[in-house]
Amino acid sequence: MQKKKIALSLISLMLCALFVFGACSSDSKKENNEKDKETVTLDFVDADGQDATEDVGGENSELPPKTPSTEKLIALTYDDGPNPSTTNRILTTLEENNSVATFFIVGNRIDSGHDTIERAVDMGCEIANHTYDHKYLNEISDSERNNQINSVNSKMKNDFGFEVKLLRAPGGKYKGVTDSIDMPLIQWSIDTNDWRHKDVSSKPRTEEQRQKEMDEIIDHVMDNVKSGDIILMHDIYDFTADMSEILIPKLVAAGYKLVTVSEMYEAYAQGLEGGEVYFNAYFKPAVHTVEPIPAGDYYVKTENGGGLNLREDATTSSAILAEIPDSTALKVTEAVKGWAKVSYNGKTGWVSTAYLRSDSVG
Repeated sequence: MQKKKIALSLISLMLCALFVFGACSSDSKKENNEKDKETVTLDFVDADGQDATEDVGGENSELPPKTPSTEKLIALTYDDGPNPSTTNRILTTLEENNSVATFFIVGNRIDSGHDTIERAVDMGCEIANHTYDHKYLNEISDSERNNQINSVNSKMKNDFGFEVKLLRAPGGKYKGVTDSIDMPLIQWSIDTNDWRHKDVSSKPRTEEQRQKEMDEIIDHVMDNVKSGDIILMHDIYDFTADMSEILIPKLVAAGYKLVTVSEMYEAYAQGLEGGEVYFNAYFKPAVHTVEPIPAGDYYVKTENGGGLNLREDATTSSAILAEIPDSTALKVTEAVKGWAKVSYNGKTGWVSTAYLRSDSVG
């Protein structure tokens, strides 16, 4: 009888142990599942250009964007097109390398290159103005100059439904005419001189000579390129299309992101103004070292259309009072280096001046 009681007691103890072990295992699994569901905290750079954190949860949540100033951005630009046979080859190379470019088109080529322009736009490339007949702007009358520029803008608006924002003067001849032009004039910081090496039947060369010339241009670009550069080429030549098929992958492999001119200036928080001439978008670091801006009316212009933090004090460590949407009009009442005091939705605080613009709200 005594042995039977002992046996029953042992069985009871074993059952209790199994129950406790199962409960612990269940709690452990539950704990691990809870950890899997925890919100992930990621570091990124906010609109103030400083480190911040954001809670991101859920499988389909979008990661917070990093400010493009940390990326190596350059803008490839092509003049004188479109020429469907060569421009489409360049577009294919861009597409294969997840890249875009800016095409400064000649107006009298729009009709013959309609489908090519449409493809470029659909890819995210930028279409810009290179006048209607490629006439030098400083060698024609004011009325003809206006017609050369405005006729391209009007035709692009009528045929494709969007505003052309940028202008490149044929031959780069902008001097003496900027006061009469209300579009940003885009020059370049690296000239490939590709037009000098175009294929001409009257000046034959061997394939080895052609390739040598192409390699020299590519080496020149790769040796001198840096973030913020604008590179000049012409998309009407087979030589340039061939060269682009080599150059574009090399630039991407070197860590450069190929964007449009407008995207690059926006990413580096630099505005483009009518009548001004631009050669590059070299990033201006340390926005907090700039001189205080004047009091007055401004509007918010952030990269990618994001919001601007309204902070309690003129420091990135202070509390965020609100997020001000892109394009919001603000009145600056006071400013220190890199910061401006504004009011928004009944709250008064400080915002980074790197993302304030003084031109009209748009």
